Amino acid sequence: MTITETSGPTESRRTGPAVLLGGLLTGALTGAAVAAVVVGIIIGKAVLWGAGAGFFVLVVLVTSLAGRRTRARAPAAERRRALAMIESRRATSGELADVPVSFVLTVAPEDRSAYRVAFSQSINLVDIADYPVRRVVVVEYPAHEPWDVTIVTRPDQEWARRAAEASMDSAPGSTLVKNPNRDGLHCLFSLLAIALGAALVVLLFRAELFREDGATGVDGSGGGAGGGPQVSASASASVSVSASASVSSRTSTARTTESMLRDGQMRRTVDALATAGALTATAFRIEEHGMAAEGVGDGTGADSGTEADGPSFALRSLPYERLPGLVRTARTTSGAGDDSSWRVDIARDAKTGALVIRVTVTDPRGSATLRADARGRVTEPAGAPGGGARAPGRGAGGAHPLHSLMYGPQAAFISEQFSP
Repeated sequence: MTITETSGPTESRRTGPAVLLGGLLTGALTGAAVAAVVVGIIIGKAVLWGAGAGFFVLVVLVTSLAGRRTRARAPAAERRRALAMIESRRATSGELADVPVSFVLTVAPEDRSAYRVAFSQSINLVDIADYPVRRVVVVEYPAHEPWDVTIVTRPDQEWARRAAEASMDSAPGSTLVKNPNRDGLHCLFSLLAIALGAALVVLLFRAELFREDGATGVDGSGGGAGGGPQVSASASASVSVSASASVSSRTSTARTTESMLRDGQMRRTVDALATAGALTATAFRIEEHGMAAEGVGDGTGADSGTEADGPSFALRSLPYERLPGLVRTARTTSGAGDDSSWRVDIARDAKTGALVIRVTVTDPRGSATLRADARGRVTEPAGAPGGGARAPGRGAGGAHPLHSLMYGPQAAFISEQFSP
């Protein structure tokens, strides 16, 4: 029996617009849920990542139940048998007895045109020789899915006899039938939907994701003496920034729950001050859990005249990465222990105008001071605490040391604010 069929590919059941739309919606919801989990973890919002995780589980459950319901409603697929001729075969590597073999067959159904189909099927290594090219075999496939072909390895006697007696011609390559549900465009749309869903969540929380470490801006209200706006910021620790103004000066302070000696904590806290509007200062103090800037300004010279009251410096220009090392050096060279208290005072020298960094460490024996330049290089090491050193934070005549480092009316105010 010779069968020659050259007509076009058989009809197939393709994915409709409703199924495609459902896939896009599912992809968008999945991407949004996953992005909510990631964004919630990054910005530290348990409610957001918890809601994202719960919504992701909900999407998976709904999709799974909808798929089962669709399969349950669909009638049982009718499976048909037909003769087919092996056009080519190629065994792939495998470590088990059953080896995946890629076949290309010409299938000749009794009720439709012959067509080609490419598929893969596991064949026992011993039986591969039984499937040479041009051999006619018996195949089985669902009535509405002609691409889902399976070789019947042990057909009944009737089909085995028909396969042994049949001879077939090859179908043209243009008749190759593929699974329309595996269209690459469908996968592309699904990936695009996932990306759009994730992008929407990132867009909604972009302000919290991409803000710089430190506080949000100080609002414009307030400004009376002794009071001012409160600004909170979050980096690795909570930072609270406050500002106050007087007739001749303006002060900004920052408090944090983390030690300033922790890597990067000084820089993050200064960023909080800068975000709150304190970009320059005439004197600056750093302690274990706080900072205080006196005579602050925004760098324009128009802030309550503070720029004209004394030589200021940019807060962000200071070598904060070297300051923890200076504290350790001061403790080591003075013999003070790691549990000794410390303080860093920064201001310009009244005579030379050079920036001076003073690190003072204090233990029960007394205090010792290390001096460094604007780059954090030690210019005067710390002596032993109590070894003839002045009392902590006091200069000659009981005056605060910052008196000798400052110009103008800030001196008296700083003496009161920076005294221990």
